[in-house]
Amino acid sequence: MSLISPIAPASNTVSTVDLATHHIHSIEVFQYDNHLLALPDMDGYLHCGLLKIASHGITGWAEYSFTDQVQHLDLVKWCRVFSTLKKCSLQQAQSHIAQHHASWGDVRSQVMVEALTDLCNRLQDPPDVWASSDILVNHAFLLDYTIAYYSF
Repeated sequence: MSLISPIAPASNTVSTVDLATHHIHSIEVFQYDNHLLALPDMDGYLHCGLLKIASHGITGWAEYSFTDQVQHLDLVKWCRVFSTLKKCSLQQAQSHIAQHHASWGDVRSQVMVEALTDLCNRLQDPPDVWASSDILVNHAFLLDYTIAYYSF
C-alpha cells in the first residue's frame, strides 16, 4: 500500500450493502509528515494523509492530497465537518456528503465518498476477508509518519 497516491475519481454511489442498517462508529484522520516521507516540493504546500471510517468492526480507507498556500494545515478545523457523520447510517452519510459537497469542497467530499465506498465494499465481503483489515495498515507505522492525528 502506498502512503500517498493521486485521488482517483469516485462515483457518488456506494455498493449494495444495506446502507440503512450499518452506522459509522468511528472516524480517524491522519496527516502525513511530508519530510519523513521525502515527498517532492510542490508549488504551494502539500497536505496529504489518510481517512479511516469504521462500522461493525470493518474499516474503509481513503487517502487525500491537495496543495494550497497555507504552510500549516489545522487538521481539526479541516476535518471537523466529518464529525456530523459519526453515528449516521451509511445511507444518511451518503446523503449528507452530497448535500454538503459545495461547502466541504472537492477534496473533503471525495475522500469521504472513497472511504465510504471502500467500507461498503468490505462490508459486502465474507467476514473473514476484511476482519483483519487493520493489520494491513499498521497503526503504529502510520503514527510514526504522521504530524497530526484526529479521531472522533
